[in-house]
Formats: sequence, structure tokens, C-alpha cells
Amino acid sequence: MQLAGKSAPEIIERLERQVRFLLRIHQANLAKDAASYATEASRSNRMAMQHTVRRMYGESVARDVVNLV
Repeated sequence: MQLAGKSAPEIIERLERQVRFLLRIHQANLAKDAASYATEASRSNRMAMQHTVRRMYGESVARDVVNLV
């Protein structure tokens, strides 16, 4: 896969960093208050990211990113 001059490993690495960031935010919000709006919003952001990766890059890239995280 080639996208905007970047190789597949570069894209996967970038996506991995983004998913790790969203996961850290979600875990921090969850630790504060599991029922808060912030926790629900961070969970929603993670799900949206996963959906977007699947749609843009395909199931195999989404699986690779999730497995790395």
C-alpha cells in the first residue's frame, strides 16, 4: 500500500501512535469516572478511529494496528 508518499509501515506506525493516544485518554477518563460524558466521548472517539481505519485502509491494516496496540 502506498499513500501520499508514505509506505505501509509508516502509515501503520502513525495509526498505532494515534490509537495509543486515544486509548490513553480513554483509560484516564475511565479511571476518573466510568459514567462521565468524557469517558463516553473518548470511547466513541476510539470506535470512530477504528471504523475510519477500516474504511480507509482495509481490514488487514485495522487488524495490524489493533494487534500492535
